[in-house]
Amino acid sequence: MPRLKPSLNATPAAAQTGSETPDSATLKPIAIAFPSGNGDWPSTRVAKAQADCKRLLAGLDIQFEPLAPIGKEGGCGTPGAIMISSIAGVAIEPPAEANCAFAEALHHWVAWSAKPAAMEHLKKKLTAVRNASAYACRRRNNSASGKMSQHAFVNALDISTLGFEDGSSTTIKGDWSGLKQLINNGGKSSFLARIRRDACIRFTTVLGPGSDPYHGDHFHIDLARRKGGYRICQ
Repeated sequence: MPRLKPSLNATPAAAQTGSETPDSATLKPIAIAFPSGNGDWPSTRVAKAQADCKRLLAGLDIQFEPLAPIGKEGGCGTPGAIMISSIAGVAIEPPAEANCAFAEALHHWVAWSAKPAAMEHLKKKLTAVRNASAYACRRRNNSASGKMSQHAFVNALDISTLGFEDGSSTTIKGDWSGLKQLINNGGKSSFLARIRRDACIRFTTVLGPGSDPYHGDHFHIDLARRKGGYRICQ
């Protein structure tokens, strides 16, 4: 998955139209004061993860709090984590835990897709994304057995509602309509369809209404790594 590379002054429109921007390697890593200590992680894993955070978040319009390592190696958590409170002026409510690769992808989706799409489809300024679930040490769909969820690795976010400057909002459960999309009608429905489609570019898993009984009222997005690099977009 190619990484879009914003300049320090890049605008969403410039990023979407492919304007030339410097490679991330040219951006100076930002200073992040992570809490001291390695938790239950090897010090080498923590040092690398935190260095990656400083590189990945350089130049991004994101407000966050650095976190101590979460969980332990071989279990839930991540050695490099942050708590995101806002992206490009859009509040994450409540703030969400994320590893830094996921935070980078979330930034690009919010800043370069969701915000422009809200203006295009609704003529409204996006101001909030409702965090329905971020880090949770659990299995997929809260099952008693089976594979661990990407939420367990601080690598996923569930979104239930998006809010706008005028105080209105759109909910995945209430405003998603496949019929309206087929006839190219319904502002909120078209907006949700647009940002869901764009999420499939930024993330390796996107689930929502119609995918299965567990995701009828929210969008699930994550950065799961799979053999062959295939994606799930449902």
